[in-house]
Amino acid sequence: MYKIANINYLIILGSLCLIFSSCKNAPYRYSFSLVEPESKTLGFEDSNVLIRFLPSPEKIWVSIRNKTDHEINLVRDKAEFIDHLGKSRKVLYGYNFEQEIRFFADNRRFVSPMRIDPGSEITGHVWINTFLDITLMKDWTRVSSVDIYYSMRPFLPRNRNDGRGEELKDSTFKLILPIDFDGSISNYMFTFMINDVVE
Repeated sequence: MYKIANINYLIILGSLCLIFSSCKNAPYRYSFSLVEPESKTLGFEDSNVLIRFLPSPEKIWVSIRNKTDHEINLVRDKAEFIDHLGKSRKVLYGYNFEQEIRFFADNRRFVSPMRIDPGSEITGHVWINTFLDITLMKDWTRVSSVDIYYSMRPFLPRNRNDGRGEELKDSTFKLILPIDFDGSISNYMFTFMINDVVE
């Protein structure tokens, strides 16, 4: 009887340890607002563009609609992310992180502007450009898909292993999207606030 009680005790204790250790690495849930220009919908609109955002710790989904009657271009090579400490990082914009890293490398560390036709819309994700981090790992020509994905740096801590996300509550970060209007570039700057962080 004593052995059964002891085994049950160990099973319960082991289960509790697993539960608590998994809770320590639970993903952070962030809530964001766009504070400049101020918006209740995480979007911006003027006479030329309609831009919408969906931030997450790893990336920011961005949609840009061209409201003009002529072609405009997102100047991806000049876009940047500025973190809560004011550090600026170059970014990539597209659908697939690995493809964008390889495209950046194949084009000798340059990404061409992305054309947006009149009345049309582009959608994609913004990531921190970690190309130089990847090239430090090994010979670039031998970098695998797994290595590229492993090198992805999130904008914000995803869980306690990445950092103390709760300390970022009420802090801000910026995203700068340069758009070329027929040779004249407008730098659209967006300031986001982290309203809350829940584990």
